[in-house]
Amino acid sequence: MPDPKHKFSIAELFYYVKGDFSHNLSNLLIFDIFFKIVATVVLGPVSAWIFNRLVASSGAWVIGNEQIISFILSPVGLVAFITSGALALAIFFAEQAGMILITAHFNAGRKLTAYQTLLQIMKSMHVLIELGLRQVIASLLYLAPLAVMAGITFYTVSSQHDLNYLLVGKPPIFWAGAAIVGGLGLGALLVIVRLYIHWIFSVPFCVLAGDRPAAALRNSRKLAYGRKGRIAAILLGWVLLILGAGLLSTILFDALSGLILNRIGSNPAITVAVVCILLGLYGLLATTLTFIGFSTSSLVIARLYWIFGGEKKLPPARVSLEDTAGRFIRKSQTGIVWSAVILALILAIISSAFIIEGIELDHRVAVTAHRGSSKDAPENTLSAIGQAIEDGADFAEIDVQETADGVIVLLHDTDLKRIAGVNKKIWQLRYSEIEPLDAGSWFSTDFRGEHVPTLIEAMEKSRNKIKLNIELKFNGHERRLVESVVEIIRNHEFGSQCVITSLNYDGLQKVKNLNPDLKTGFIIAESIGNMFRVGADFLSLAAGIVNPDVIGAARKRNMKIHVWTVNRPARMSHFINLGADNIITDYPVRLAAVIDARDALSDVEKFLLVAADMLKR
Repeated sequence: MPDPKHKFSIAELFYYVKGDFSHNLSNLLIFDIFFKIVATVVLGPVSAWIFNRLVASSGAWVIGNEQIISFILSPVGLVAFITSGALALAIFFAEQAGMILITAHFNAGRKLTAYQTLLQIMKSMHVLIELGLRQVIASLLYLAPLAVMAGITFYTVSSQHDLNYLLVGKPPIFWAGAAIVGGLGLGALLVIVRLYIHWIFSVPFCVLAGDRPAAALRNSRKLAYGRKGRIAAILLGWVLLILGAGLLSTILFDALSGLILNRIGSNPAITVAVVCILLGLYGLLATTLTFIGFSTSSLVIARLYWIFGGEKKLPPARVSLEDTAGRFIRKSQTGIVWSAVILALILAIISSAFIIEGIELDHRVAVTAHRGSSKDAPENTLSAIGQAIEDGADFAEIDVQETADGVIVLLHDTDLKRIAGVNKKIWQLRYSEIEPLDAGSWFSTDFRGEHVPTLIEAMEKSRNKIKLNIELKFNGHERRLVESVVEIIRNHEFGSQCVITSLNYDGLQKVKNLNPDLKTGFIIAESIGNMFRVGADFLSLAAGIVNPDVIGAARKRNMKIHVWTVNRPARMSHFINLGADNIITDYPVRLAAVIDARDALSDVEKFLLVAADMLKR
């Protein structure tokens, strides 16, 4: 082992880590495979089950949007997040500990097989869970004051103006609040980085020195004392090196894939076979890069631990080092490595084949104009709905709220500051005060005199021409919003020409109770728990949380997915490839053009389009 007082160079550290990695490659790889199987089959599902059960104990299977903060601050929410955070860290620590343990035994002249390492780590899981629990609780205590200050700032700023007005208009108070929250966010990041460096050697102290978690955290802090800057620089450099290598590999593979896909011709059988192989190779490349990045980062931490004077003696083994399975694996580990690589490639190709088989080349996606065609006409007006009809959209999404005298009108913000220059809340005004206001000039003088329409007017404008996606906007002052909307739909026989959506799940349940025949969609920007357990007909999801797994899970449950708000052609094509059922956009003409261009392609061209998109994910 290096002398703790030795002033090592980065090149020397790289040399040591390279040696540790190359000498133990087969054991590290086999352990990683074993551990990922255990994590996927046992540890991950158990952690998810515990978290979902804690969420369900609050009375709901899924908690979304503005309810998330309330849940987190509740006793059940705190327990759920602390527990899930501790378990997630424990799984991370366990994989890291296994790689450190393999290298430590090798450097001590004691060969430890991957199988033995896995057993030893599993028997130490209670220690790693406690370590994760202590780190989560300590982190929350350090970050709590910053979170409170950020919350106070947000409340102070948002209580003076509607949030959407702040985001669009960006008055001075917005920039002041953004500066404060940004500074607090930077402070939180620095706290997290500082804590990470303080605790970076806690896993080696647990698995190599045999320390209990509390002692491991103390000793790690002592070992890092006076060296935090250098540790941070080394880790940052290593991460950048790994990310750079990964990015370069991905770029080269994408270029090669593009070259191959452009030259394979139009034979469907050859196209499918080539795409399956490329997807399999891409999966293998991603897995390899992830393994190299994680394992070498773990070895860097182990080497720094030894260089700075960490414990060099190994604790007593928790498992026999001469068990039958260990001898078998030790003798045949080279063959196992190559078998694992070949098996991984075969499984990746087979998985790709199943994925490709599920591709619907003629999948139809509906077009929803966000707040009407809101880039060509003022949002939530009759002109915007008329423009959406002219643009050929399938739906016009509108927002509805309740006035002081119970009239249901189209309005997104809680006040009329942004669209009419009146800084009063919707619940403070009667409709007779709202109707004369100019809700069009803010957008363009061409729309001077455009008024805030009622829901009834919107229905008559759209009847038999375009369907409406009616979003219920709850502002905390509504009295009969749900009842009034359901009554209006029933009285005007509009149920077959609309869907009802909302960020408020309780409101949607109330809609279903009043009229089970109405189609409802739960809007989710962020959520915790199982979103597919909700009692809605479809989910309307923010684009950032939609991925192949979400689409696949929705299909299994026969639930449709609407995606919002998608404005770039490349993103539109991406979500069509994923299988989204409805795309909400500010540019319905642009989306229609993407759909038309896709429809003009042959099946092979569509398939290649989907395949190219899959290779970029």
